[in-house]
Amino acid sequence: MRRAIVLLVFLSLIAPAFAQSGSAVVGSGSVVVSGARPGDPQESIYVRKVGHGPRTIVLVPGNNTSGAIFEGILQYFRSVEDLNNAYTVYAFDYRGSGFSSYNKEITGLKDFALDFEKVMDKLEGFPKTGVALVGYSMGFGVALEMYIANPGRYSSLISLAGIGTRGVRISIANASQAGSDALGQQWAVGDWITVTNDTKGIAGTAFQQSSWQGEARNLAGIQFVWDLLVFEDALKYDISSYKVGDVGPKAQPGYMGALLDGLSVQYMPESLYYCHKFNVSASDLTHKNGDGTVVTIPGDNRLGRLLAGKKVLLVKASTDFQNWRGDQVIYDNYTATTKYDLKKAGADVTAILIDPNQGFDHGFPVLHPLETVHLIDSFLKGNLKASTVSAAIGGTAKFYDSAETTWETNNFTGF
Repeated sequence: MRRAIVLLVFLSLIAPAFAQSGSAVVGSGSVVVSGARPGDPQESIYVRKVGHGPRTIVLVPGNNTSGAIFEGILQYFRSVEDLNNAYTVYAFDYRGSGFSSYNKEITGLKDFALDFEKVMDKLEGFPKTGVALVGYSMGFGVALEMYIANPGRYSSLISLAGIGTRGVRISIANASQAGSDALGQQWAVGDWITVTNDTKGIAGTAFQQSSWQGEARNLAGIQFVWDLLVFEDALKYDISSYKVGDVGPKAQPGYMGALLDGLSVQYMPESLYYCHKFNVSASDLTHKNGDGTVVTIPGDNRLGRLLAGKKVLLVKASTDFQNWRGDQVIYDNYTATTKYDLKKAGADVTAILIDPNQGFDHGFPVLHPLETVHLIDSFLKGNLKASTVSAAIGGTAKFYDSAETTWETNNFTGF
């Protein structure tokens, strides 16, 4: 990747309720669950809930974020009567984010998924079937892990700029990122972070992020990176001058909330590392580093045919490197590959790529929450098709139905 991957965060605006180990959570509160593995300590996972409708939606946030990233989306499920009556919507804080604990470091995205599965088992009245999973950025990888853990619970999957079936790559993007990490490992421009030793891989990930995370974390640094990579289309970012062309979106509550939450969540380089290592496809990914070593990220093929008969929606903004617009974190070929893999797993997969230069970028669920709700609602009602996408988002987009293959094959360019 050309830049360090940055996955969005959002300020938590809801005060935490008392922690509880019982079954019921109404509005917001914490649920205590057992650890992911025998002997692990308990974790307290914070939950937000809106609506009272018969259809259940679970929103899964991005890397190092709390469920409050979806506050703009939750606002519409609260305030629009038809939505409030149609859906019950949950958003959880990851272990280590928002108001959740971090008593044990994760060893993969599966740990996040198992935390959430245990929470759902404790929530009074939470359905055993028919749940719609919506994953944002890293959250789609976690959503896939949730589906693999309990496929009978879920009826459909939605990706909002999701990392996909083969994760995302952490690579050394430029000369300023090259050098030696805390364990003495040398990294050159173009190198992938290695995955054969998790301790070394996490150290390499921390080093790759060191210019704006860890001891260097501050508001100005986070703002620079997010303006550059996450909100750049909305802000009309000029890559030649590193300046924002339109400051208007900065007045939205979600913008500053995202920056401030970046200071409040626990820094977990391991979560980004496990996005890099994540690969549930049937294909291995390989890359030769500068020193001649080959990095292989094996595909574990855990999806198999688990998605047979399920419906999936993939949504992202098209990546336009030349004009520095669209999604600079999740590239179009990642989404094409994901569509291919999910179809092989038996799913009916629709993909929507929103055209660039319309203010949609990696942060579109934050700065365009109403449009995002329109897409989710239309898809779940079975009304989403090529002729209705523009009305839903208030802009133009390319629509790829499940039967279509040209975009998949033309953009199946690997990693």
